[in-house]
Amino acid sequence: MTSIFISYRRADSMAYTGRIYDRLVTAFGHQQIFKDVEDIPVGEDFRSVLDKALTAADVVLVIIGPQWAMMTDDQGRRRLKDPNDFVRIEVETALKRSDVLVVPVLVNNAPMPTADSLPDGLKDLAFRNSVVVRNDPDFHRDINNLIEAIEKRVRTTRPNRTPLIWGGLALAALLVGIIIFGVLPGLNQNTPTPTALAQVVTEEPTATDSPTETPVPTQPATATPEPSATPTDIPATPTTEPTTEVTAEATTELVSLEPTVAYPDGRPVRFLWNDTSFYVYNPGSTLAFASFKFEAFDSNGQALSLNFAGQRWADNFSNLFRNGCGAIEPVTLSRFLRPSACQQYNSRVPDANSTELFWRASRGVAQFRVLWRDEEIGRCDTSLGECELRLPPA
Repeated sequence: MTSIFISYRRADSMAYTGRIYDRLVTAFGHQQIFKDVEDIPVGEDFRSVLDKALTAADVVLVIIGPQWAMMTDDQGRRRLKDPNDFVRIEVETALKRSDVLVVPVLVNNAPMPTADSLPDGLKDLAFRNSVVVRNDPDFHRDINNLIEAIEKRVRTTRPNRTPLIWGGLALAALLVGIIIFGVLPGLNQNTPTPTALAQVVTEEPTATDSPTETPVPTQPATATPEPSATPTDIPATPTTEPTTEVTAEATTELVSLEPTVAYPDGRPVRFLWNDTSFYVYNPGSTLAFASFKFEAFDSNGQALSLNFAGQRWADNFSNLFRNGCGAIEPVTLSRFLRPSACQQYNSRVPDANSTELFWRASRGVAQFRVLWRDEEIGRCDTSLGECELRLPPA
């Protein structure tokens, strides 16, 4: 998998970075993108978190806006001069690694910083080939070029595992041979040769196969039960077909579900989230917020006491318009996702309590189901960060 670290300054390039992040998540997956301060848990030592993330990264994108090199703190000092500055730590750490691709990404018409304008630990950045990401109508073309460059880099640097694969297959074949020709003959004294054993193992039984010879009974034939530890385990009459017992554990096992397509011709609706916030996006005709309901499940398929009723959105505004969004952005959290698809918000819920955070993987949620007018229309895997379902036709 490709691990991508995004370094940026919120005050300098937050809007651009959000759009870039959304496209990279679509291309590489939510779990493969680390977005500096937004992915650092509250109370954690940011130096340790950054070091671990940068150690795992294949690619580090340094998003540079017009004020990136000149941003100052409250005392008027340049942030890049501070050895404890987030961005400086990120870029310095990345530049020290020879196996990581460091890409300056210039946004909002920003110039490339010169070596003279950078501290000693960052001067090498000025000599890295940069890419430019412009606003619409060029944005998607520029991002496609960036994604292609990342994929090309990873393909050319990823080690060739073909010899390991063939070696593993050869070892597996050797072990199978040892078992077939060495171990099993000793376990079955009635098998005269390995060849005969191999035939028994590999051939499918047919209706004409002769049964294994057994002593001929001297009394009228009756069904002889299999030996058992206790006589009470012997059935009164033999059964002719095996039965399959379904255990309680099997019935509660969670199967990774594709979104249920209860209404393949229905109206599409999208859900987007990260661990801090959740959004519903409506690309079609107006919907009623109050018709939605969400319920959480853990990895064993057990329902959790985490749910959210769309009436909470409706208390602020009743309808979800075309191209509009409903948001859950608890004030106790921060660094909200704010997906680029959400250009307008019809309703936000900032005061969600802990029992309403139904989508958070950090709370043990593996899936959540979506109900429309109390009917389940599908389930979403929380690890994906995005899910599209369909509502019943209007």
